[in-house]
Amino acid sequence: MPRIARNQIQTTFFHNMTQGINKEYIFEENRCKKKYMELLQKEVNEFDIKLIAFTIMDNHAHILLYTENINHMSLFMKNINAKFAMYYNYIYKRVGIVFRNRYKSQPILSEKQLLNCIRYIFNNPVRAKIVLNPEEYVYSNFQEFKKKDNILDEIYKKINYSIKFPKINNEKLILESDFLDTSEDKEIFIKQLINNYEKEHNLTICRNRKDMENIVKYIKREVNVSNIALADILQLSKSTIAQYLRM
Repeated sequence: MPRIARNQIQTTFFHNMTQGINKEYIFEENRCKKKYMELLQKEVNEFDIKLIAFTIMDNHAHILLYTENINHMSLFMKNINAKFAMYYNYIYKRVGIVFRNRYKSQPILSEKQLLNCIRYIFNNPVRAKIVLNPEEYVYSNFQEFKKKDNILDEIYKKINYSIKFPKINNEKLILESDFLDTSEDKEIFIKQLINNYEKEHNLTICRNRKDMENIVKYIKREVNVSNIALADILQLSKSTIAQYLRM
């Protein structure tokens, strides 16, 4: 599928991800995470942008933004990453590129996707087993969301601008797993879902046929994953996966 230019996408929310060159741990030290947070919160005031959600991990950061001007977002990200790169090179007495290529940007196309993106961003440190709950992680703005009954109402009230999503026919359910960046991320996500399912249903290591059938159907509901990939993760044949899904 050809790439669509961001300025042609009719939406006002974007999920951006930036990562260290060669996946290096450019935010590993707390002072680096704090510096990036400071830049986020400072630079957002210079542009017509609202910072909705962010989490800064050791080697990458996730940022959900609202903007009515796509050029403002590009300048915002460029300024933040350039200033952080200067800071990073200075404190480590190095020269050269700090970030891997330019930042990745994913348009948010519906309210469902918006909510799942927020959940994905805040659950990053939980999936990485750094904390048990997102509120324990201090390098995000989760605390702003913690006590809100209706996140969408609060977001829209905070923005006080026109909310724009493209018109989509036959909109599919956009899952949290759709934000996973690599096949390795998706495999980890699926294994965590399986562990959670087993704990919830008190399953033993020796799972019977019905247990496996239920797990396969559960994973297919929760994650957009091919039968081949799921068969590899569960160490089953592709035909067995297909058989379970027909039952």
